[in-house]
Amino acid sequence: MNKLFKYFLAAAVFTLTLPASFAQGLKAFKLPNGLSVFVWEDSTKSEVHGMVATRVGSYDEPEAYTGLAHYLEHVMFKGTQKIGALDWEKEKPLYESIVAKYDEMALENDPVKKEAIGKEINALTVEASKISLSNEFSSLTQGMGGIGLNAFTAFDQTAYFNSFPPGEVGKWIDLNSERLINPVFRAFQSELETVYEEYNMYQDQQQSQVRSFILGNAFAGTPYGRDVIGLGEHLKNPRLSQLIKFYNDWYVPENMALILVGNVKVKDIMPAIRSKFGRLPKRTTPERSQYAEQPIKGRKEVSAKIGRMPQLALMYPGVAGGSEDEIALELCLSVLSNQSRTGLLDKKSIDGDVMAAFAQPLAFKNQGCLMVGAIPYYDVNQRRFESLGAVEKMLQAEIKKLKNGDFNQELLDGIKGSLIRSHDLGMESPEFIARGIMTAFVNESDLSLFLDYRDIVASITVDQIKDVARKYFGSSYVAIQVREGKSSKGEKIKKPDYAPIQAPRDAQSDYAKAFEQIPAKIGGKFADMNEVQVKKINDRSKLYYTKNTENSVFTLTLKYGIGTEKMPKLQLAAPLMDNAGVMGQFKAEELKKMFSTLSASCSYYVDGSYLYIIMEGFEEYLSESCNLLTRQILMPKLDDKQLDNLKGQAYQMRYVEKEDSESLNSAMSEFLYYRDKSRYIDRLSIADILGLNIPNLTGELQRATSYEAEIHYVGGLPFDSVYHILSANLPLKEGEMASTSPEVRSLADASENLIYFLPDKDAKQSTIYFYIQGDDYSKAEDVDCSAFNQYFSGGFNGLVMQEVREYRSMAYTATGMVVNPPMPGKKSYFRGYIGTQADKTVKAVEVFMDLLQNMPEYPERMGNLRDYMLQTAYMSCPDFREASQAYVAWRLRGYNEAPAKENLAKIENLSFDDVKKYYEAHVKGRKVVIGIVGNPQSMDLKELEKFGRIERITAAKLFSKE
Repeated sequence: MNKLFKYFLAAAVFTLTLPASFAQGLKAFKLPNGLSVFVWEDSTKSEVHGMVATRVGSYDEPEAYTGLAHYLEHVMFKGTQKIGALDWEKEKPLYESIVAKYDEMALENDPVKKEAIGKEINALTVEASKISLSNEFSSLTQGMGGIGLNAFTAFDQTAYFNSFPPGEVGKWIDLNSERLINPVFRAFQSELETVYEEYNMYQDQQQSQVRSFILGNAFAGTPYGRDVIGLGEHLKNPRLSQLIKFYNDWYVPENMALILVGNVKVKDIMPAIRSKFGRLPKRTTPERSQYAEQPIKGRKEVSAKIGRMPQLALMYPGVAGGSEDEIALELCLSVLSNQSRTGLLDKKSIDGDVMAAFAQPLAFKNQGCLMVGAIPYYDVNQRRFESLGAVEKMLQAEIKKLKNGDFNQELLDGIKGSLIRSHDLGMESPEFIARGIMTAFVNESDLSLFLDYRDIVASITVDQIKDVARKYFGSSYVAIQVREGKSSKGEKIKKPDYAPIQAPRDAQSDYAKAFEQIPAKIGGKFADMNEVQVKKINDRSKLYYTKNTENSVFTLTLKYGIGTEKMPKLQLAAPLMDNAGVMGQFKAEELKKMFSTLSASCSYYVDGSYLYIIMEGFEEYLSESCNLLTRQILMPKLDDKQLDNLKGQAYQMRYVEKEDSESLNSAMSEFLYYRDKSRYIDRLSIADILGLNIPNLTGELQRATSYEAEIHYVGGLPFDSVYHILSANLPLKEGEMASTSPEVRSLADASENLIYFLPDKDAKQSTIYFYIQGDDYSKAEDVDCSAFNQYFSGGFNGLVMQEVREYRSMAYTATGMVVNPPMPGKKSYFRGYIGTQADKTVKAVEVFMDLLQNMPEYPERMGNLRDYMLQTAYMSCPDFREASQAYVAWRLRGYNEAPAKENLAKIENLSFDDVKKYYEAHVKGRKVVIGIVGNPQSMDLKELEKFGRIERITAAKLFSKE
């Protein structure tokens, strides 16, 4: 019996003893077939998060068939011999022929013959699609109020998950167990083309290329050194038979875990779990392949010109996930760099000696490494970065201090407090808990490493930190140098021109009919906007107080009513405040250590409408923490070298943005909606930025904090005590200036069908944006708008995803929805997006435009959609940490009680005519403006003209001159 199951009894339920701060309880047991089951009960939640985790990932793929694990994740949503099967006996021979044809195509070397086999597969796929429903699983999940339906594949695991209403737990168990019985990997051809799009998308992302380069060198010779998605040459030659074998080998009960976290009781669901998941046949898991680590001797250097800016990463051998030293190493690296920025390397960053510094462990199931690195200081005057050689000497000097124990107990205690606080905050989230349990299961590690994390962290000593530092930071490491340059993008996987699948529009499997009869309970509590106490502070500012009954962590948000729309210099002032000291009292690093001693941290953030100051900590030190924060706000000591680094970052981004694919795409989107008011055009010039000085920015901050503020507090202390402490210890100025926030930018005019086309010959994909000018927002249309958005673009079941991705495989992501402003009287607008390979651009635009102008009508979907909206209405209670800000936003829109409660009757009576009328009033027949960034050599621009006048633009059009 391994460590993980020291808590388990073969068929009994055994409750784990949890830290006193956790009111929830974990029940864990094993089914006779070997499936591990974890149920975390928490009656305070309005939903349940369900997950099926498998202990298999890209690491376990045969070396000749990389990409199988990820391919499998995609087709696990396509149903079974029951789910989505309209006539399995008729579909079965077609499916078997498709499987055989993929084997034939993989073995064929003649490109012409290979293409011909692909056409045969396409014909068989289309024929099979006429008698099956590849999207029925997602449709059934939607109908039971499931939200966030998704999955992910990693090196060591694959997980499938979503949240759902507590009353639907019986349906969730039935559906998610049934998907594992005789799965049918329908529409595999469509999904592999979708994976091609995902692969091509990563080729355009510079950060993806940098990450691949770092991992490839840190884990050379092992599957951890290659991308999870797989190698292009293997993705182009898939074998469905190998995918089926991979599933049969690895998706066995003893290699899987069912995890349920939230408002659920194990005694109520144990019979269903045993009867449904107990159907899975017991089988033995294959032995996992072992790859010998390639020992590093001495210093090994690798370098590539692939970065927007230079960076250095030193990679040392580390530990596997769940190892005895894992948590001690986490603290060890936190002494170098941590969230509170009190580490040895953080000091270098705060002092402006480097632009940024980082230290983190990478712990996978079979192997790990320690990554320590930095981005060099940028000299604004000389327009150059410091050398990577100098950065490496600095990093080694700080690592030496760590090994020698040149840090004090106070620093370590502050780091411990921060980690414990973050863990406590995480434990408020069902998703966080589910992932923590999953990680322990996958690593086959002691579950107490997760459950007793607080106590383990608290017990670690300075001597332990020194010991693990000396043990793992030796003389052997890989120095990975990322230098400035443009990454050479990998080969694009060309998608063949196949006919789309033709799924029946109004059919239903026998399983789905029976599924609808499974008892479920619709209902629950609505959010109570009166649970947040409100009291005026000074003339205009208000305190919003929410009770925290889960732990002793408070969160305090000061939300000043001014942002970059009216004070653009705040975009530099806010990040400078993250590293500010107190004039005449504390240097920045000293202040951070003082916050850390109080187990508190604060951060500054600004958007177009508000300046945010966010502080977290333990309530026993609330007064002291607020007092420190006030001194920092009133008398900030800002640093010239820090300002130079920010200027350097701004200068570098301006230097590369016209050639960077991600910047070009973002700028095109902004330009489409706002034209000259785009944030890439209407912004500070480089000359303005370089001319800024500390007095300018200090004055800007003082003006910003003179505006009225919302003070959002979440904690356990009584309201009156909190009001007194905050009134006495926060810099809340009397006679505050009135705010006009939120600021809503004016949308661009759309008086003609127009296409802005930006040529980018290096792009592997085309990015396509759609914009329709809307009308004044009214909350009276909220239900109709939500219903239209769900029908048109609601996840896997929306028209956009089905027509663009599911049926035609033109995109990895495709969306389209009406976006409402934060208050009545401002304009709504429609925005859409498709990412597709360049030679599919015209067809993708054609499909999307047809949806906009001739939206298909499927009234039979309305029952499912209405059930979804009813169920999710009862799940719309915001988490207590976000409640007060959510309620302020609701009131701004005109609500005096929870929108779900106010709109319930309208949801219950919702009809397809309501969706149709909303579409006809706000979308159909309107002018559409399209923005495209792509390679003109791979598309017919003349053919695009049928959708509107084409205006070719250059990158200079999307960005300000400086």
